[in-house]
Order: sequence, then structure tokens, then C-alpha cells
Amino acid sequence: MRRGFHALLALLVWLAAGSTGMAAESERPNILFITSDDHRWDALGAAGNPAVHTPALDRLAAESIFFRQATVHVSQCLPSRATLLTGLPAHQHGVFAHEHQSPGRAKQDAFHGLLTLPGLLRQAGYDTALVGKWHLETDPWESGFSQVKTWIPGGGADYQDPVLARGRSRAEVRLRGNTQEILANDAVEFLHARQAKRRPFLLWLAFTAPHMPLEPNPPYIQKLYAGKKSADLLPPGFPKGVPTNDFLHYYEAVSSLDEQVGRVMSALEVAGLAESTVVVFLGDNGHMMGQRGIGATGVAGKVVPYEGSVRVPLMIRSPRMKWRAGASDLPGSSLDVPPTLLTLAGLSVPASWPGRDLLSAKIEESFSEWADETSERWGRMAYRSVRTARHKLIVWKDPQKKPELYDLAADPGEEKNLIDTPEAQTIRKDLEARLRAWMETTADPAAGWATRSAAPRVPAS
Repeated sequence: MRRGFHALLALLVWLAAGSTGMAAESERPNILFITSDDHRWDALGAAGNPAVHTPALDRLAAESIFFRQATVHVSQCLPSRATLLTGLPAHQHGVFAHEHQSPGRAKQDAFHGLLTLPGLLRQAGYDTALVGKWHLETDPWESGFSQVKTWIPGGGADYQDPVLARGRSRAEVRLRGNTQEILANDAVEFLHARQAKRRPFLLWLAFTAPHMPLEPNPPYIQKLYAGKKSADLLPPGFPKGVPTNDFLHYYEAVSSLDEQVGRVMSALEVAGLAESTVVVFLGDNGHMMGQRGIGATGVAGKVVPYEGSVRVPLMIRSPRMKWRAGASDLPGSSLDVPPTLLTLAGLSVPASWPGRDLLSAKIEESFSEWADETSERWGRMAYRSVRTARHKLIVWKDPQKKPELYDLAADPGEEKNLIDTPEAQTIRKDLEARLRAWMETTADPAAGWATRSAAPRVPAS
């Protein structure tokens, strides 16, 4: 009862903020939102990597606005998905990291009273469906989804014969087959159902690839990389001669994902929905894969503010903007995806959401954070970061860690910290001002420590 009251109150606030202007239902596009898991920005042929086989995603990138400089706001599965769901940065939605969230907020009420992307679309007449990885403590049917198909309550699943949940229950059963194919089958079935043509829909299809365990992948996918070793498969610019994670099986997982994306896109065409559906593809976070000595084994290659961790594939294809398809170097963010989808649906964006419409806003910078400051396990990693298309500033909570400033065009590997170089001080001050303004706008509690090491101001003459 209390949850329903808070949800109603949040909706009334949103309506009062000016959400009444919405397109007629027949004019609203469908939305197919596809997410991958632990997907580096350069594990994609369209990103200039000839070693990985991704024909379906390359085609989608060519038909989309392909944001080559896109980043996630929080580089870990759970808080990243919470941001996509609520349109808020982690320090506002309160889900900071795996196994930790804001004190005083019960796990099942993690988004108690907050507006959600599927909830707002559902209120506007959309059918909202979830397939795949969820990883949030709150239930999807309590978060705005009218349909829940095959889904993963936790952080991952085996690649073969996984244990998955179905429908409005967290009870899990073992299903036979390849996980990515099982999830794609549900999406294809959804697209071919009569209901998909009766009213606009949001289908969030959340694959688990290329998250660990990376394998087994279908034999015909394995053949794509037969005879290759991880050292043969490094993305362009990846440092050579350093210990790396398993690029061979990582790329197999990406290619298996790609195949299933292709199946879903074909189903969209066959169902006659391609011309009325916006397609968004986004990686939920990246993975360092051994770069800078981080993530050479296991899953611990995220959380950090470096490109391999925060930079991800992002592409938006809309039948209403075919003439705009092409690569973009605007520094878009995952935080911008929820407002963009609402705008495409003809709905107003809640005033509390700080993200921007990727298709019309003037975007000069993006922000990333690690917001957990109370957990012993994760708090030592707390940082704030601001990134333009060319430069990045990182500020750490730990006073022993020096701030970092990189020229991403001249130094894509982020190897030369320019923070103290005289020639970079103007850039440093500009980025610090952007970060300070962002934290003031979003009432970021980290403002106290994130601005303590700002470059000294030069008195006006």
C-alpha cells in the first residue's frame, strides 16, 4: 500500500512538471532496447577492430547514429542497470555496487517511489516487456514491466543449459540450450505475437554475453576463431606484452551475441515492425581485460574510470531519422538513454532526470562515478570523472591518489597523466568547472572531496 502511494505521488509530481504533452498512441514508435554485458567499446568491427566477427552489430551501427565516444555512468552491472531503469545517477538512486546500496533502503524497495523508464512508458499506454538479465533486488513487475518473459534474477548464468526464471516469479528452472539463443527466442516470439502490433511496446532484451563465464559457445562460432590465441586478437591500440584476459572466448561470446542480435533484427523485419521501431543497443559496462594491469583474470575488470571499463558500444536506429545515420563523436552517456527514449516516445522527461536527449541536445561532456563511499569492499574505489570527446579528468576520494588528466586523442591508452603539466592547466580548470557544476546540479554528496584538489585559481589581473 505504501509503495503504491509513493509511486502515485511520484507520478503526480512528474505530471505537474509538464508531462501532459504526448504524441497520439498510433504515432508513438515501438522501442527495442538491447543490452550486452561487459562489452568493451572496441569489441566491435564497426569500432575498427578487424579481429572480432560482428556483422549484425556492424550493420546496425551503419544504420544508426553510432556514438563512438559513449560511456556508462557507472561501470558495474547492477548500478548501471539501476541508472538505465530510473534515469538517475547512482548517488541519487542509491544502488551503489554489487551487495551494497544506500543505508536505510530495503532491498526489495530499492526504487521505492522513484519514476522508472518502463513505468512511465506503461502509464502512456506502452506494453513493457523484459527478457534476460535483471540483476536488481526489486522485482521487474514492481518496476514498470507489464510482461516478464525468461529472465535472470541474479548477475549471470551459465552459457549452456542455464538456470533461469520465467514470468512473475523468481523461482528458477533449468532450460536446455544456449543462453543467448534462449533469450533471443523469447524476443522473437514477442515480436511475432499479435499484441506487438496492437499497441506500442518497450522490449528490453538484456543478453548476458560477453560476461563471464564466456563459454561454451556454439561450435560454428568457435570456428570463426579457430587457430587463434588471445595474443592474436588484441584490439587496435591494446598494449602488447602484458597479461590479458581470455580474448579468444571473449570474442566467441561477442560473436554469439551478434548472431542473436541478427536473429532479432530479422524478426523485426519479418514481423513488419522495422519501420515503426526504434532500436537501441548499449553495453552495460566494459571490461579492462588486463589493460593497465586490471582485469587480466575473472570479472574484476570494471568499476575503474578508464576507457576499457567505462566506454561501451551505443547505437540508436530510428526510422524517423534515417538521414542522420552515421558515426558521432559526441560524448554521450548511458544516463542519456532513458531521456532519449522518452523523447522518442513523445513523452516529457522528468525534471529530476539529469540526462539529455542524445538526438537533439548539445552534448559536450559526460560524467562517470563510483558512488559507494561506505562499503569496505568498494569504498576505496570511489571517484568522479568528467570526459569530453578529447579529454578526461578523474578525481579520487582516496587522498593518496593523485587526480588524473588525459588527452584521449593523443594518448588513447591513458598512459600519460597531464594533471601537473603547465600546458594542461587551462583544460584542467575547464574540466574541474564542469565537474563542479554537475555535482551542484545533482546534489552529489561527493562534492566535498571531489573538489579539494582543484587547480589553484589564478587571481584576475
